[in-house]
Amino acid sequence: MSRLVIMAVRTIPAFVYGLMFIRVSGPGAFTGLLTMSVCSIGMVSKMYIEASEDLDTRILESLDACGCNTFQKIRYGILPQLIPNFASTVIYRFDINLRDATVLGLVGAGGIGAPLIFAMNSYRWNEAGAILVGLVVLVLIVEYISTKIRVKLARG
Repeated sequence: MSRLVIMAVRTIPAFVYGLMFIRVSGPGAFTGLLTMSVCSIGMVSKMYIEASEDLDTRILESLDACGCNTFQKIRYGILPQLIPNFASTVIYRFDINLRDATVLGLVGAGGIGAPLIFAMNSYRWNEAGAILVGLVVLVLIVEYISTKIRVKLARG
């Protein structure tokens, strides 16, 4: 049942959630927060479930053969396998949320796209161009940093 709920949440794009939440709570940052939260929960839940299912059970069996208790199996067998995947998923979702915040601002759901749409509606093209350049630079910086962190996590 929970997998069905996660699949249902993930099938609807962030743009549609933004429009739905605007109807419920009006335009603003809270609407953007709700939209990003629902989309993030759906994706992160799916990734965490898949990471948990892909655990190497041979490690747990060998720890059990050594006489380890449950806490030691979790500490030395499960957490070292899950933490890199979980951290990588969180970093990846942060990247996606940064990009989605721009789109959500364009539909009135708050976020970093709101100043862009205000500048465009006011025909302040210099300001709109500066915001776009700033967004591109911000995305590139976050992408560079997150790639470095993910490579570090993958290599140990």
